[in-house]
Amino acid sequence: MQETPMLFPYAPTEFWKQIKIVVSEVVDAKLATLHVDPPSVNDMPERTLLKATEVCEIFRVSKPTLYAWIRQNKLRSFKIRSRRYFSRADIELVIRQTQLQAPTQNPAV
Repeated sequence: MQETPMLFPYAPTEFWKQIKIVVSEVVDAKLATLHVDPPSVNDMPERTLLKATEVCEIFRVSKPTLYAWIRQNKLRSFKIRSRRYFSRADIELVIRQTQLQAPTQNPAV
């Protein structure tokens, strides 16, 4: 690799070493702020059937992720005409299951 002249008082290897440190610190700080608490049953609307957008808000996921969960049989949905709905009871069950599993998972992963 050919050395490119730099116009500041650092050797190129020292410069890139410092850049890696700064980027690593910024990424670590950003990842620390991204920790999201699991959804709560109390955050859900009181209706029996929930729309896909409401379920996305509850789990803080996108619609493609929600539909992937349906294909993977993680969530059950009901189709009424052209719309897809989710049972409040099913969503509560999924939330309770994830809350029970959360303490057993390794937080460092």
